[in-house]
Amino acid sequence: MTRRRLPLCLPLLLLLPCLTIPSSTPAAEVGIGLRAGTQGLGAELAFGLTSHVALRGGIYDGDASNDFEEGGIDYEGDLEVGGSGLLVDIFPMGGRFRLTGGWFSNDNQVEIVARPNQDVEIGGTVYTPAQAGTLSGLVDFDSGGPYFGIGWGNVARGKRVGFLFDFGVLEQGSPRVHLESDSPFVAQGDLDQEEREIEQDIEDLEWWPVISFGLAIRF
Repeated sequence: MTRRRLPLCLPLLLLLPCLTIPSSTPAAEVGIGLRAGTQGLGAELAFGLTSHVALRGGIYDGDASNDFEEGGIDYEGDLEVGGSGLLVDIFPMGGRFRLTGGWFSNDNQVEIVARPNQDVEIGGTVYTPAQAGTLSGLVDFDSGGPYFGIGWGNVARGKRVGFLFDFGVLEQGSPRVHLESDSPFVAQGDLDQEEREIEQDIEDLEWWPVISFGLAIRF
């Protein structure tokens, strides 16, 4: 099935009505943003085009533990998040509240490992711990996707130092699970079935919540 993608030009279409709004503030103001949130730690550079429109780019990186259970198997997860983004901020009332749209490259992934210490079912077949061995794999997503959100604060304009808050969602595509065992006794068909079951359980991760707090520093 072909996934429907939101057009990359949508943030620019949202921007067009704002370009005709007069601004009493000189263009080309610049600021940097420092953030922490569900995409890890981030640094941004923003350019204020008018009092209603700003362009913003950033890079983000972080990691965390993310353990979960599937079918009686306890998986240890090492979550890596981050990427880079190019965003358009629109301030409909010329204040600090904003609407944001854009595109993120996506480095989100989860390395998983399980070492069963009792009989477990893998893909419908029961294995002893010795037969199951160590299960290891990777959960990954699309390399990029559209982002939409709301926020408070202007990285490029305002006081010398200001507060930032963002809440939005990144469409990172359906999770893909790649699983293997170091034991020759586990059938590949059972591993394939286990992959599908994990994918079904975590399918909501197609929509990654982006929540961050930070500080803006203006030049």
